[in-house]
Amino acid sequence: MYYDVIISGGGLLGLITAIGLKRKSLSVALLEKNDISHPPKCDNRVFAISYNTKKLLENFGIWHFIESEAEPILDICILDENSPISLHYDHKIISKEPMGYVVKKSVLQRAVSNNLTSEIHLYSPTSYKSISCNFGCAEVVLDNGQELTSQLLICAEGRHSKLRELFFLSAIKFQYKQSSIVCNVEHEKHHQCLAVERFFPGCPFAILPMKGGYKSSIVWTEKSDIISMLMNLSNDEFIIELKKRFGSYLGDIKLENDRVSYPLFFLFSKALYKKRIVLIGDVAHSIHPIAGQGLNLGIKDVESIVANISTAREQGIDVGSKYVLEKYSSDRYFDNCTMAVITDGLNRLFSNRNLCTKVFRNTGLLAVENFTPFKKFFISHAMGMSSRFS
Repeated sequence: MYYDVIISGGGLLGLITAIGLKRKSLSVALLEKNDISHPPKCDNRVFAISYNTKKLLENFGIWHFIESEAEPILDICILDENSPISLHYDHKIISKEPMGYVVKKSVLQRAVSNNLTSEIHLYSPTSYKSISCNFGCAEVVLDNGQELTSQLLICAEGRHSKLRELFFLSAIKFQYKQSSIVCNVEHEKHHQCLAVERFFPGCPFAILPMKGGYKSSIVWTEKSDIISMLMNLSNDEFIIELKKRFGSYLGDIKLENDRVSYPLFFLFSKALYKKRIVLIGDVAHSIHPIAGQGLNLGIKDVESIVANISTAREQGIDVGSKYVLEKYSSDRYFDNCTMAVITDGLNRLFSNRNLCTKVFRNTGLLAVENFTPFKKFFISHAMGMSSRFS
């Protein structure tokens, strides 16, 4: 079977890419080793979706399935442990639009699934036995012996991709000695659409406003051994520890669901393509969650690859040609690299107990808080409005 594009990986980014390409009238095959018709039960996680990501989901016809269950982020407050100095981002500095939205993973998964059509050819559950790029095309042999051919193969397999190893696409990768606990809480007072990030010696503690006003999602990052101990606490014991970091600004809190923990990794691919294979999302860059930009960074990859493929198709250019893939790489490499370096650097900076470093952090927060051009720059970047595709 021949397709304009084959996508390997049926996670959120793979599915959204397929929807975007189909809307541009390209024939698409999507390969997924798990059964897409019976996705695994979604965990407690939420996504902080930037303004730019919301616009792309609108363009792809997905947002209207999400809008009623998305909570806007109007303000962000950043604090360094118990320091009296704080940094406040107000969306009104840039525009009337929210800086972003908090959306449950399950809601986004359902919205994407609702946009899949029979015109997107799903091969699931299935995997590939071999992939070769010869004679101007990518050839994929599935584990059932079926053969697929395309001008381009998009790899959206995630951090554990075997395809990157198959084509010797080297990457910088290491495991942080940190993990994150994710859980949702109910609280007495309305959150007023305020997101809070407090930095403690272990790392960040984020509070994200959820739909309804009286629920928030917690992303608590710590050293992995401390996270293990926290996960072994009873719910009552855990709440006591949680309140020490949460503070009292939302009144009393209680757990809404079970805690889930995740180890943290860094991965950055040194190249975004090889032959007729191109990487998007976590297979290209897996970053620290300190800024909550992992999904948004992957969405920018989707935005770029769909735009470049569509333009090439309109101009009669081979969508898997080196010209198209170099254009995608030049669009995305610097932004991906910058975000990977910034998030890793922020994690190291705010995890440092050194007094001089703490003074430097507070000086930086104070400078940004009192210099509006800095604020506008950082708010624009958080909203994704600095993207050339916005």
